[in-house]
Amino acid sequence: MIVPLSVTSQSGKSAKAVLTPKEKDMIWDKLNPVYKIRFNFLLYSYMRIVEAMHTANHPEYFRKENRAIFLPIVPGIGKAKCTINRRTIILSDNGINAVEEFFNHKVGFAAYQNMEDAIVLAAKKADFDIKYISTKCLRTTVVSWMMAIFPNQQSQISRCVGHDIYTMNDYYLATGFRPNDKKDMIEELKGLEL
Repeated sequence: MIVPLSVTSQSGKSAKAVLTPKEKDMIWDKLNPVYKIRFNFLLYSYMRIVEAMHTANHPEYFRKENRAIFLPIVPGIGKAKCTINRRTIILSDNGINAVEEFFNHKVGFAAYQNMEDAIVLAAKKADFDIKYISTKCLRTTVVSWMMAIFPNQQSQISRCVGHDIYTMNDYYLATGFRPNDKKDMIEELKGLEL
């Protein structure tokens, strides 16, 4: 059984898996084609699920020429305690491809629980310990990769993610990855210009 890394908030209230690129691929391989598109959209856009579900109805937020999604202030999305409600989500090459594929295929989102169930089921099929596997772990995973690969750009990352620096350090993993995993992360984040 594969036990992925995990990160627990300092309050101890939440814990999420942080996947390596190879672990991400193992889960992705077990998804059906529509869920693969949704998975990539969530992972590479690193939005909260409610933000992604809102953005799914607003393709105009995506600007390929800017390599970004411009997420405006929208009442009711994001976290209640979040101080950064409007932000620019800078995309990697994989991010641009994932967003384009999501909008071109018009797959939209099923109910939140369906997405959660699909990811957990895929992880089970790939022989993962599913204790901390969830839809939320996709955001945690890619932001942790960003922090590991771009350690000197935490303020830029925090603005893209919609957190302050203190929250970033509380909820994401920036160290402890193997050298081969970091090489894979660099490839996953290719083209990301913070």
